[in-house]
Amino acid sequence: MGFVIPCVDDPSILKPSGLLDAQSGADLRASIATLLQETSGDILIDCQGIDFMDSSGFGALVAVLKRVREHGKQLYLCSLNSQVRIVLELTGTEKVFTIFPDQEACLRSLSVDRTA
Repeated sequence: MGFVIPCVDDPSILKPSGLLDAQSGADLRASIATLLQETSGDILIDCQGIDFMDSSGFGALVAVLKRVREHGKQLYLCSLNSQVRIVLELTGTEKVFTIFPDQEACLRSLSVDRTA
């Protein structure tokens, strides 16, 4: 699936890779559940390593967003490839997720937001 880059500051960064399908979607949900128990900050999913996302993977992403919000935290996405972006656009969920072009843009934006 991917791995979590430990962060002293938030957000914690999760970097899934390969195919985001039913199995890896379950892994993503489990990773997010662990992060929600172990960290107090927000979560960034860096999608750079995702080659393809099917409908099960999309469902997992939506479920993860809901779970993170239920815990009063924010979920950010970055580095979407064109296929993942198209799925989000076709479903209208690109307006629901907070999306950044890359990790640096996300971290820079969050840094500015927190100092303002």
